Amino acid sequence: MNGLILLADAAAESGTVRLVLEYLLYAAVIVVGILILLLLRRKTRLPRHSELRAQLGALAAELSALRKADPPRLKWLKALSRLLYNADKLIYVTDRMADKERDGEIANVSALLEQMRAELAVYRTGARAADDDGGLAAAQKKIAEAEELMQRVLARDAQLRTERSR
Repeated sequence: MNGLILLADAAAESGTVRLVLEYLLYAAVIVVGILILLLLRRKTRLPRHSELRAQLGALAAELSALRKADPPRLKWLKALSRLLYNADKLIYVTDRMADKERDGEIANVSALLEQMRAELAVYRTGARAADDDGGLAAAQKKIAEAEELMQRVLARDAQLRTERSR
């Protein structure tokens, strides 16, 4: 009789341990899921206006460097492809920001970036020679206009911040 009581008692303890282990496993899965969601949120976060202006400045500097440099054709095409890729990323980001914030000026920045990309894409397809500087100059004007628009957006943000603080 005492043996049966001891066996029943051991079975109850192992069931409790098993239950605790299952709950710890569930908690670990939940914590890992939350961490993955936080990482995804951080990765897909839209940039602030000042960060976007910095990215536009970097794109303009990259375009200026491409315009001034005279590397071999293959290296020039690789640099142009990298520039087009960065322009595509900025077009996507500005388009999402314009939709989210319902901001027409940021939508105009996106449109200017698309025009700049169109000016540069003809070099990649070979429709324009690398020596022809007209498309690069037009693209540089478009990126300068986009930077000017972002500067106005930043000025507007600063004005709204001061009005809000009053």
